[in-house]
Amino acid sequence: MQGYSRWWSRSPIARRIGSDRSGLASVSRFLWLGAGVASGLLLGAAPNSVSGGARDLDAGGKAIVQRFELLNGLRILLLQRQGRGPLVVNLLIRSGSILDPVDKAGLAGVSARRLLVQSPDDTKELQVLGIELHVDVQPDATILRASMPPRRLRTFLDLLGAALAPPLFRDEVEQGAAALTDDPPGRIPDGLAHGRFRQAIFGDHPYGSGPGGTENAEAILYRDMNDFRRRHYIPNDASLIVVGAVPAGELLDAAREKLGPWTKGNPQEPGYPEFPRLDHLSIQLVDEEEGGTGAGIVFGHRAPRRLSTDFYSLEVLNLLLGGLGTGSRLSRVFLLHRINYRFLDSRIRFFRIGGMLQVLARVPKQAAAGALMAILETVESFKQSPVSEAELESAKTQLIARHGERMRSPDAIADELTQMELFSLSKDFLERFGDHVRRLTAEDIQGAAKAHLSTTRAVAVVTGADAEFRSRWDRFGTAEVVALPKRSE
Repeated sequence: MQGYSRWWSRSPIARRIGSDRSGLASVSRFLWLGAGVASGLLLGAAPNSVSGGARDLDAGGKAIVQRFELLNGLRILLLQRQGRGPLVVNLLIRSGSILDPVDKAGLAGVSARRLLVQSPDDTKELQVLGIELHVDVQPDATILRASMPPRRLRTFLDLLGAALAPPLFRDEVEQGAAALTDDPPGRIPDGLAHGRFRQAIFGDHPYGSGPGGTENAEAILYRDMNDFRRRHYIPNDASLIVVGAVPAGELLDAAREKLGPWTKGNPQEPGYPEFPRLDHLSIQLVDEEEGGTGAGIVFGHRAPRRLSTDFYSLEVLNLLLGGLGTGSRLSRVFLLHRINYRFLDSRIRFFRIGGMLQVLARVPKQAAAGALMAILETVESFKQSPVSEAELESAKTQLIARHGERMRSPDAIADELTQMELFSLSKDFLERFGDHVRRLTAEDIQGAAKAHLSTTRAVAVVTGADAEFRSRWDRFGTAEVVALPKRSE
């Protein structure tokens, strides 16, 4: 045990743990709600609201999302849930990969992944503490997701506070630093096609480069990460979201002590180039798999931002297009044309200033051209005529059911609240999700399709399309068909 203690004392995380005070007296919900204003001010936090929120489907009642703000501008959202489950804590920082400097691609990702984990020992000690940590670097945001026993809340906030207070990193590259586990990005049929697709529809805009990777980690100095954090990791442009069994007074006491010293800054809104204009169907063929028998297809175009009034219509539309599995229109059209597939899906990603619609397919190489034709036919069908009432009701029922299932998970609830903060959504959007979906009509879906779906102002990237099958693409008429080398990077 003595040897273990010596090993423990060498860890930077362990040194912070020593300052964590156990046995804190909890503040009851009754006391907090009864004296919210006074206690909030004493704790260095201003109670913003104790209304609105999501339904706790496990309990079958209405759960209250409590909102507070520290004096340094950090917003805190707490949704209390009864039980002995883990506490979920998300730290949302409204800066992501679009802020990467041109010559430092991946800086946002490396900075986030090494915020709390700077050595392999740090990973081990988080595991000893029972803290599971994931980092998600999106174009518009960096999200630290943590799950832990409730008793570790103060320890975790202590670690965050220490990491966010300068100086953060040394002035040289640290070899062998452990990267955190990324949240799964979702299965895609062909990563190369996905990357080329983003570049084609977003052009020079940072959205075109995706979230950035860690392949350039060794070229990034710690002073680069420290500078990035100073400029973009600021409390008045961040939110702390907590879901679980923790008294509000205890949370605010710990947040004020551990995160209160985090220095306020000036949020930056840099300018970006305009998205490229798409005025025709561009088909990009990439001969990526020598001797392979499969082709990967990514078809789509830009979509509106998350705050679009057509958001709920587009969610239903995406479900009908490819999100219902074998019950989707894509699957039925592929079956009608006798096109076998290994993977078939559609998805919409919403960002702050735009989004993207994608249809993803993995088919036999000789069926690639026919599969793209079937995709175009399916997309056009939504624009030509309204969906049937039976089809619409089925999609709405499944979408509401999926949302309800997610709301049984503390992690999913924390993620939804994080999205609410990131996109400045209404405070009751979780509770009213079903109401918005139920009100949709077939005309709403067709209207969204006409406004936002296109088969001409779009891009299709096809991998595995070697010279033997290039002649098959002549059927697309006025579409621009270009052959790309395997690697142009």
